[in-house]
Amino acid sequence: MPGSGGSKVNTLQTENNGRKCILLHKNKNIEETIQLAKAIGLEIVECIYQSGKENPRSFFGSGKLNVIAAELDARNSAHPWHNVDLILVHTNTNSTQIVELGRVLGLECWDRVRLLLNIFTNQANSVEAKLQVRLAMLQADRSIMRELSNLQNKGERLGWGAGGRHALENNMKILDREISTLLRKKRRREVSEKERRKRREKGRVKSIGLIGYTNAGKSSLFQAMAGKPVLIEDQLFSTLETTIGRMQKSPRILMVDTIGFVDNLPTVLLDAFNSTIKESTMCNLILLIIDSNDNKNEFRRKLETTLRELEAQKEHFDFKQLQTVLTKTDLVTNEKLNQLSEIITDYDLEAPICTSSHNKSGLIKLRQIILSKLYGVPRIIDILPPTENYHLPKSAIIAHMYELGHIINETKIEASDVIRITLWVDDAVLNRYLSKSNNQIIIKKQTKEVAV
Repeated sequence: MPGSGGSKVNTLQTENNGRKCILLHKNKNIEETIQLAKAIGLEIVECIYQSGKENPRSFFGSGKLNVIAAELDARNSAHPWHNVDLILVHTNTNSTQIVELGRVLGLECWDRVRLLLNIFTNQANSVEAKLQVRLAMLQADRSIMRELSNLQNKGERLGWGAGGRHALENNMKILDREISTLLRKKRRREVSEKERRKRREKGRVKSIGLIGYTNAGKSSLFQAMAGKPVLIEDQLFSTLETTIGRMQKSPRILMVDTIGFVDNLPTVLLDAFNSTIKESTMCNLILLIIDSNDNKNEFRRKLETTLRELEAQKEHFDFKQLQTVLTKTDLVTNEKLNQLSEIITDYDLEAPICTSSHNKSGLIKLRQIILSKLYGVPRIIDILPPTENYHLPKSAIIAHMYELGHIINETKIEASDVIRITLWVDDAVLNRYLSKSNNQIIIKKQTKEVAV
């Protein structure tokens, strides 16, 4: 049965909330796996550790597995494992290991891939997210089915040696057809996304990608900066699809929020969500969001994981486009923020901007940094009053300036009836508008003023 980890059909369950499981691990750092299990309502009744290298066939050694299997067989209503119906493996395993675990222990078995896929299935709300999760699930199922098919084909073949076919092989062909259909849909969506990016580039619209570890506060920062309501929950992977919104007071700057990273993310998930991740990395500026409320070891681990995943996407962006941002700073001391800033600079990254979406601290400074990196120094323009040669009213030009850029200051020079505007704006966009203004707009010298 695909997705069963080699267990029998009658041992499978589709409702995971409240299920009891046993966690097998060879790495004592299992806190994140426990959090992932809690995210879909699994209750881990016991964690079983075995030192040494993984058994390439069964993850744990055969002796240890036989002891666990005997304990499972001997349990009664008073046994702590009484209602256990799931075996959870701490890391990513291969299909041989997961099928062998299911065979020996007689229960449904999940590795990290299957655990993450079930979390993603619960969290997927948009058509885009559901398509990607379904594709990843089928690809993971196929590897299990292939292993089960290999086991069935061992020994005597069907059809008196004529090369008959098992029902499982027929199911694999059906699954292959569905995977092909989903891949075609995914490619069509990627073409549409590429066309949208081209239109934005042609219109000189700037974009900012929010990248970071899952639950780092990306969606909260997105809502605080863009003012667009999004799902914000204190849980892993509350965002799976791409969300795009305009940065407040900046009509030509788009912010892109998408899926967060996680340590040891399975290849099957990376492949399925590649286009979603690419949407955030193919931006003019990338904000690397990091949770300041983690302890220093966890902070380093998550930062290294994010940088490692970004390294795999480096063909789409330049690391010089990165701006680090610390979130949830209202929960930590200034001393800790200084220590975390030193850790960040140790990785040859720019000093971070400290922000809090809860009390809004640091958001004005972050907006200034964004505008400065995207546009350089602000421009000063004078709008002359209409005459016989200048037909546009000043109010119409001012309205256009608000559409084209981010207005810092607007003053009226009484002596000459001139409106002076200081703004951040793309030079190409401004020059294009100036060519149609009949010299009614005069560009003054640039300014270093950055107040918003």
